[in-house]
Amino acid sequence: MGQALEQKKEEKKRNLLEAARILFSQKGISKTSISEIANQAKVAKGTFYLYFKDKDELMEQLVLQISRNILTLAYTYTEQHKAENFTENVITFVDYIITYFSSHQDSLSLIKRNFTWSMVQHSLEQEENNALRHQLLERLQASPTSHNYSQRELFNIVYMIVELCGSVCYTSIIEQVPDTIDHIKPLLYTMIRRILNHEPDQTNPDF
Repeated sequence: MGQALEQKKEEKKRNLLEAARILFSQKGISKTSISEIANQAKVAKGTFYLYFKDKDELMEQLVLQISRNILTLAYTYTEQHKAENFTENVITFVDYIITYFSSHQDSLSLIKRNFTWSMVQHSLEQEENNALRHQLLERLQASPTSHNYSQRELFNIVYMIVELCGSVCYTSIIEQVPDTIDHIKPLLYTMIRRILNHEPDQTNPDF
């Protein structure tokens, strides 16, 4: 009985998130009311407040959901097409994310520039996504790159790659600035390869 009740709660929450995603994409956040979200999800307005404090909190959960979904799909794809070269696996991972956003511009327009390292890290730290987090960490620690850098440097490298990917996706796909994503991608991948294959300056103090 308790498990069935929890499943119903989760279903209602998913319905509210999906309703918000549709309405936010169509009308924008500011022009969408909580009543409209509840009606779209086929629940009472009061039910909304059982799950979310306001639209901002719902939007944060929606961005997390989208980010988590993309990360899971990208990781699964990369594992299925895994190469011996770690750097090329990272390129495959990033390429999947870019391809996804190119085909789902409504999701990219919705989350805007929020596909950032802090959002990705928050998503990975969610209890239901711990397995993906551990798998990604294991892959990173087992890579040849991990022998060249300290943990802090590795963290900074991942930060830069994710920030680059999120920023390039939004500006190039949505705004087409400074160029289209097809023209930007080769440059982005060259930068990622240089970051991952670069030998650190041994004169720098270890972190």
